[in-house]
Amino acid sequence: MSNLKIYIIGLLIVTNIALSFAIVWTEHLTRTQYRILQSLSNQKYNLKTEWRKARVEKGKYDSLSKIEKDAQNFLNMTAPKKRELIYIYE
Repeated sequence: MSNLKIYIIGLLIVTNIALSFAIVWTEHLTRTQYRILQSLSNQKYNLKTEWRKARVEKGKYDSLSKIEKDAQNFLNMTAPKKRELIYIYE
C-alpha cells in the first residue's frame, strides 16, 4: 500500500472518531437543554398557580365591607363614631 492510502485511511478513522464524539456531545447538550426546559416549564406552571391563588385572595378582600367585617370579627375593631372623628381633626 502506498503512503497516500495509509494517510487517507488514518484521516478517515480520525474523522470518524471525531464525528462520533461530536454526536455524543450534541446529544448531551440536547438532553441538558431539555432538562432545563422541563424545569422552567414546571416553574412557570407553579407561578401561574400561585398567581391564580393570589388573584382569588385579592378578589376576596376587594370589597371594603368584607374587610370591615373581618376587622370586627377577628380583631375586635370598630369604626370610630362621628363625634370621635371631630376630636381627631380639631
